[in-house]
Amino acid sequence: MNRRTFLALMAATGAAGAVGNASTAAHVGGEELRDLPEVSSANGILDYELNVVTNPLELGGRQVTLETYNGQLPGAALRIRPGDNLRILLKNRIVPVGIPTNDVFMLPYCASKSNDARYDTRRACLHDFWNRWERRQTLAQEAIDTNLHTHGLQVSPQDPGDNVFLQIGPLNDHQYSYDVPTDQPAGLYWYHPHFHTATAHQVWNGLSGPIIVEGDIDAVPEIAEMRERTIVINEMWIADDSAEVPFTLVAPVAGPVPFVSFPSVPAAMYVPLNGQLLPDITMQPGEAQRWRVVAATPHRSIWLHVEGHTLHQIGTDGIPYASPRPRPHIMLAAANRAEFIIKAGEPGRYRIYAEAYDQGHPGGPRPRLPLATLVVRGKQVNSPMPSTLVEPPRMPDLPVVRRRTLVFSGDITGRTGMGIQFLIDGKEMDHERIDTEVEAGTIEEWTLVNEDIFQHPIHIHVNPFQVVDVQGIPPGDTSWNTEPDVWWDTFRLPPFGRYTLRMYFRPDITGKTVYHCHILPHEDRGMMGTLLIDPHGQYPGGGP
Repeated sequence: MNRRTFLALMAATGAAGAVGNASTAAHVGGEELRDLPEVSSANGILDYELNVVTNPLELGGRQVTLETYNGQLPGAALRIRPGDNLRILLKNRIVPVGIPTNDVFMLPYCASKSNDARYDTRRACLHDFWNRWERRQTLAQEAIDTNLHTHGLQVSPQDPGDNVFLQIGPLNDHQYSYDVPTDQPAGLYWYHPHFHTATAHQVWNGLSGPIIVEGDIDAVPEIAEMRERTIVINEMWIADDSAEVPFTLVAPVAGPVPFVSFPSVPAAMYVPLNGQLLPDITMQPGEAQRWRVVAATPHRSIWLHVEGHTLHQIGTDGIPYASPRPRPHIMLAAANRAEFIIKAGEPGRYRIYAEAYDQGHPGGPRPRLPLATLVVRGKQVNSPMPSTLVEPPRMPDLPVVRRRTLVFSGDITGRTGMGIQFLIDGKEMDHERIDTEVEAGTIEEWTLVNEDIFQHPIHIHVNPFQVVDVQGIPPGDTSWNTEPDVWWDTFRLPPFGRYTLRMYFRPDITGKTVYHCHILPHEDRGMMGTLLIDPHGQYPGGGP
């Protein structure tokens, strides 16, 4: 970084602080859940400027410094329709925060490269560090580079579309343009950073925002009359001393804070809804509301319960159902979305919480987590409930042309560097390698095998899938939805288990994209593969 760039970054810091002073603060317990600001398309176009800025916010009565979208936690809701053109001008104005004072020079970089002779001496390590610095591949540089992913949208992965291989450095801008297909299902999607090795750090800052695709399900008469709430659940790892997200390597540990940093930084976890801790959500007795919920969490699974109430689910991961499905609870692994109708019962206060759940993390189940309070009060009403919804997408009546097996595992030996590495087919992520090649316009079945104790929620870009078989669900675990007609873009692997998915690669979308674990520290530590979608008829060799 030269002197001119450094001074420009310092100027950006001041500008970000000004944005922070004008932004909406996050509040602690008992205040009504706020609606997120919204931006809607007009005449088939949504043109939006998204500034990634570092600025102060209030979270639970505490002043924190976060990377934000336009100074907000979370970002604004973008409301579009099938066939729209979504244009986002992303401006990177991140400045480095969260660097531990006992590790200014990121010395752990040289700590463990035991199987490579180049790392026998500190001199060799520092030489490699300098080479990586010149290529913008050091931890310090990568954590302030960014890009954007429109999670769940079935759009082109090629520039200027959903290209997650871009590296947008500080003070740089990039114009994205997404042509949303006319058959994009109506539902909830979301946007977040996706620069490999920096994704967890940035999403722990709360960088996320909902995308709402309006369509046929919104015209169902009973739904059209309902109060709609869009709820973003963030999970934020914030240091006790600096009030910033630690800027360092991490490893999973037992305890209330599920990760430890290298070097160790005392920290706490915060789980706000729409930027608020423990808000109230008010309804009238007998009122039905439509809730759209996204788990914008880098790690924690949200096993969602609303005390004394049934959740009538109408869609998963953006894709609607044919009719509502009543559920006592809904599991949201990291990145999942659920849309449901809730009808308020008798007046009173009811807990909204994530039930304790064992994700395979050290120390056993993550503890029960209070999220909000449902407050039922006021005049009795009787909102009608829909019995039918819309025709969901169908899997085309085509043969399965290829079957593949992918193996997901962890490596704690330290052979490839400090901390735990996560692997697919024994390999860490390599942007230059093609791991899987498929053909647009065909159907494949993939069997995903987990050789790890961690649950791994696996996300595949561009095309959703249906899960046709699951093996290895822990006995007594009632959190799993294994209905074969549900469409997903993220589905978790049981510990030491497996599942088989069936996926149709739509014929009009080709290019290079990825699949990965959506526990973002796992993705950043290697558990991501590249996927090349060839045009129909151009698969190598012309067949399986």
